[in-house]
Amino acid sequence: MTKKQLLNNKEISYYGLPNDVSGISIDSRKVNKGDIFFLLEKKPSVAIKYINQAIDKGAAAVILSSTFNNKNIKNIIPIIKVDSVRKELSFISSRFFPNQPKTIAAITGTNGKTSVAKFTEQIWEQSGIPSASIGTLGNSKIKLDSTLTTPDPISLHKQLNQLAIRDCNNVIIEASSHGLDQHRIDNIKLSGAAFVSFSRDHLDYHKNMQQYLNTKKRLFLELIKEDSTVVMNLLGIQKRYHSFINDIQSKRLITIGKSHSTINILEVSRSIDKKINLKINIDDKSLNIETPFFALFQSINAVIAACVSSIDSRVSLIDSLMDLVSLKDITGRLEFVASKDKYIDIYVDYAHTPSAMKSVLESLRLITKNNLILVFGAGGDRDKGKRKLMRDIAKYFANLVIVTDDNPRYEDPKNIRDQLMIDTDNFIEIPDRFEAIKYAITKLKRGDNLIICGKGHEDYMLYKDAKIFFSDQQAVKTILNL
Repeated sequence: MTKKQLLNNKEISYYGLPNDVSGISIDSRKVNKGDIFFLLEKKPSVAIKYINQAIDKGAAAVILSSTFNNKNIKNIIPIIKVDSVRKELSFISSRFFPNQPKTIAAITGTNGKTSVAKFTEQIWEQSGIPSASIGTLGNSKIKLDSTLTTPDPISLHKQLNQLAIRDCNNVIIEASSHGLDQHRIDNIKLSGAAFVSFSRDHLDYHKNMQQYLNTKKRLFLELIKEDSTVVMNLLGIQKRYHSFINDIQSKRLITIGKSHSTINILEVSRSIDKKINLKINIDDKSLNIETPFFALFQSINAVIAACVSSIDSRVSLIDSLMDLVSLKDITGRLEFVASKDKYIDIYVDYAHTPSAMKSVLESLRLITKNNLILVFGAGGDRDKGKRKLMRDIAKYFANLVIVTDDNPRYEDPKNIRDQLMIDTDNFIEIPDRFEAIKYAITKLKRGDNLIICGKGHEDYMLYKDAKIFFSDQQAVKTILNL
């Protein structure tokens, strides 16, 4: 690709660049000759190391922040300074990988992004539309190793380019707050977006709830165009956060609430098999919607997905709502794993925030005849303020709580567990996660249910630099000899 095709003339001078650029990279270890290297590291001593490594590997140029001190750089190639490296990275990634699917939707929210994304993909596929989802569970059509909910711009645009070439014309992307703040979703032609829920999380990164909300708002106030569709789940966003909705410029705003919304949830009931049925009002018509879920939050996520799927004009919103009963469970999202016997069920969920844990435990409490047993922990190097909230929710809803490890990272696991423990007989501390699950299963009796929270789909544990294989689902099956 030529430099003229690639670079943003408004911010980057062409001076000194070769006519052809072979690639772009944010990892100095993976730079190839002729690549442009984007420096994201902020710590000067580490940054210098990355820059010099990229130069040694044959980088054609380095793009870094205008505030960066050039001293100690091997200044033998163009060093280009810009106001925002991340914005420029997003722009150039979109130029380097120019093809995008026709219909792209982005989903944001504290909880529920993965479920809504996967449900939307299922609805599109059921309508015969080749579709893909990109998010916490990876790319559903392209095998990739990724630990980010929202991939970096190079990876994301490369994936979109590949999907477009394969004629996969509908894609749904999970837009994390980190991804939005770091401009990973900029320069994507979005057909629509949805706001699923909003509650406390990631305050180690965003510092306070207002900053967290402002980051989410970017999707609807900056990245969505006027001809796009926006879906707002007012049931999952507290009223005090609703004011920005009036500033959204969109030709089609779909709201979900209890009154004065596009879709009003009038009544919630259960079928004989405990599955949720919804009576809704839409376009002055009343509809009875069957869902395959026993948790209300799952059913609402399915309704959101039906709305998002209608971004594609070939998909009828009414038909999608009526067909929700055929949706399948999502890995690690209130996933039924096994039964100890006919009347004892074991579930796994990704819930790692106070609101998600409350929703999961509240839902299971409603269908648990006797005791509800919970196994959970808290991730290290993350928002510590939510731990006490999660502990209190566990105490309120569960009859027996086993506190264990959950990705301690570089924090002392014992300190994390201490913050989750309560000095009472129904709180038990078992550091080893396998042993914690095993102990919980031994305590199950007729009419009890077990929920294992925090890891969901994950198949690893993080202790400092060590990444150890561990799956809650596999642990359950091993213990039960399944």
